Amino acid sequence: MVPGWVCAIRKTEEAIRIAHDKIRKEAARKGKQVQPQTLKFAQYVIVFTTFPELTFPASEVLEWYRIRWQVELVFKRFKSLAQLGHLPKYDDESAKAWLYGKLLVALIHHATAISPWGYHLAAISTTQRVA
Repeated sequence: MVPGWVCAIRKTEEAIRIAHDKIRKEAARKGKQVQPQTLKFAQYVIVFTTFPELTFPASEVLEWYRIRWQVELVFKRFKSLAQLGHLPKYDDESAKAWLYGKLLVALIHHATAISPWGYHLAAISTTQRVA
């Protein structure tokens, strides 16, 4: 048993409707019945944490979880874009080279999404030295 506590927040009515629709669609696809408690739990975002409750209020735990989830989605997107499902190499050095190459191509291809300026520097007609 791991000591901790549960943080939960009720979803918006729209988010609940979307979650319920998804659950029902998946159950129908599998030919199963939806349990009432499944629909009840789908009304909430529920997070178990081991952070001390006095130091991290539920609102802060949920906010950090939301941020963490956004990072997970970025990694998932990069994995999909760079086709990183599996490494077709078996020794460490060639696997690293393959992975770095794939990541470099993905970053270059999507540079505007990660550029701090939001556009290519080549689009600037003139440059000035500041120091």
